[in-house]
Amino acid sequence: MLKTIFLSIILYTSVSLCAQQELPVFKLTRYDSTEIKGYYFFTANNFLIIYDKNINLVYYKPVQTALVFSLEHNNKMLFTTKNNVYLMDSTFNVVDSFACKGYLNDEHEGLILPSGHILLLGNENVTVDIKNNPELNKRWKYDSICLLTAVIQEQDMQHNVVFEWHAKNYFQPGDSDPFYDKRYNQPNWTHSNALELDADGNILLSSRNLNEIKNINRKDGSVIWRLGGKNNEFKFVNWTEPFYGQHDIKRIANGHFTLFDNGQNVVSHGARALEFELDEKNKIATLKWSYIYDSAMSSKGRGNVQRLPDENTLIGYGAPTKNNVCFVIVNPKGSKIMQVNGTLDVYRVTNYSSLPFKLHRPVIDCFDSAGVNYLDAGAGYKSYKWNTGDTTRIIKATKDGSYSVFVNYGDGGFISSEKLILVGLSKSCNNKPDSHKNKYNLNTIKK
Repeated sequence: MLKTIFLSIILYTSVSLCAQQELPVFKLTRYDSTEIKGYYFFTANNFLIIYDKNINLVYYKPVQTALVFSLEHNNKMLFTTKNNVYLMDSTFNVVDSFACKGYLNDEHEGLILPSGHILLLGNENVTVDIKNNPELNKRWKYDSICLLTAVIQEQDMQHNVVFEWHAKNYFQPGDSDPFYDKRYNQPNWTHSNALELDADGNILLSSRNLNEIKNINRKDGSVIWRLGGKNNEFKFVNWTEPFYGQHDIKRIANGHFTLFDNGQNVVSHGARALEFELDEKNKIATLKWSYIYDSAMSSKGRGNVQRLPDENTLIGYGAPTKNNVCFVIVNPKGSKIMQVNGTLDVYRVTNYSSLPFKLHRPVIDCFDSAGVNYLDAGAGYKSYKWNTGDTTRIIKATKDGSYSVFVNYGDGGFISSEKLILVGLSKSCNNKPDSHKNKYNLNTIKK
């Protein structure tokens, strides 16, 4: 059964909750009764965001230039900005920060490895002499040009660099796709956007401007193979078209790979979620599964694919060219389970079926005083923001309906209560009913 829910949220972005910023309206549409458990982590409009399974806002934190927000090893969370990669603990306090040493930090990626080391993505400016290269000279109109190109660093927890890799040592400027030249004030040679630690400990790197995935030896930095783009080494089986401007390369549990194909180029195709198998010895790439939302909808940037534990697949569309779709979850047959429309330019949406720590959400208590019903969000918080607009700990319950409150939580963030539903306010709410813990049906309570 199709069910649509509209969610409109007003967020207050400063610690004092006085600077108002309104986020877009989200529309959640369910297509069947399959339950998707857990929480969704992502960034939107310079906020870190956590939603519950019903797309109710649980946590937010205003962070300028935030891009990646993920749950990592050892109960840590990670988020990236233009200048740093930050680690938060289970209390949502920042405990450390990292940046690519000696180079520009790149907010597209950050990973905590099983060893506790941090894998960082960076950039460097490289001046290239192209006066004797007619193809590149015609393309960029200069005798020399400054290009932005990728750097990878692995740092230990003491911030020592233990591995470093430079794209300039392995690629040629002409490897990049001319389609992307006019997107930047400064030509971006690689525009690398995703890192993945492969099963053998080597590194997978996605470089959008090359339309290419590469496997990098983590011991000596050599390139083991290149998939896609101008220097593709693989034979494609069951593929009808190449991938363009891709994001979010992942190795999944069955040994296959997933990838988000943005599909936008001179001749574009529909943005696709891809699952493929690689015969790395014989260099054969076999497409095993794909999903296209709309063959006429490519994605201008961002996006991701996540294979969930129940074998369903989450697909984030980043900046789609139509349809205003943020992400969908589909089953293995390609039928939609749910869809969320609204916020665009979401870089990466990740579902976690459970959290390794407890979210300490405020609990609303309902009580009667002199015949008036009140709601109490509890003591110990610096700020309160109710969905009624009130900003005090205790408010009057003036009408039936749904009540919720945000309070300060961790380092500059805010967490919500569960929704409390009141029915029958002509009665007292001194005593909690035995029914649903978040619903006070006051008509059932005896004075």
